[in-house]
Amino acid sequence: MKTDVVIFDLFGTLVNFGIQHHPYKQLLKWAREHGRKPLSNDARTIMTINGDIQQVANQLGINAPDGLIRKLTDDIEDELASLTLFDDVLPVLDELQRRGITLVICSNLAKPYGVIIERLLRQYPLKKILSYECGSIKPEPEIYHCITNAMKVAPSQCVFIGDTHLADVWGPQQIGMKGIHLSRTDKISQNSISSLSEMFDMDL
Repeated sequence: MKTDVVIFDLFGTLVNFGIQHHPYKQLLKWAREHGRKPLSNDARTIMTINGDIQQVANQLGINAPDGLIRKLTDDIEDELASLTLFDDVLPVLDELQRRGITLVICSNLAKPYGVIIERLLRQYPLKKILSYECGSIKPEPEIYHCITNAMKVAPSQCVFIGDTHLADVWGPQQIGMKGIHLSRTDKISQNSISSLSEMFDMDL
């Protein structure tokens, strides 16, 4: 394997939801029902604020009642408790670590969900490039440059693997990274895999 750095998306790639309450969608729905017009960048704002759901609501100009914020916070904790790793994750990370490959997680997510990395993957020396920390989201080129700058590597030394083609394949490719699409249901192209372990069969 010629690659120096392997970058993984988080949800849908390494981590699987057991329960999904969609608390941020609930927040936006409540706001819409109370007269706030949705903005095209609402999702981006949610994923680039380094704060909890109350701070997100404040930034979005949503004056949500305390009871709703408590409920949504509980919903997030319920979701976090339901999260598990896909079966292929630990064997693949173990093998990559054995080969001396640097492991990175790059994800678009709201801050409360970032704790799951430490909860489920604490045994690995993972570099984290998360949207709420770097202030940009996939597929914006800035977030991929955050990776190369942090790791002090060229894009050509990196492979990005994830379940969303735009964010995890097209975006990385625009700056010179290799991109692999993970489609756990079925392979949809030569550049896709249905299990993380299949990456070892590719010319990387």
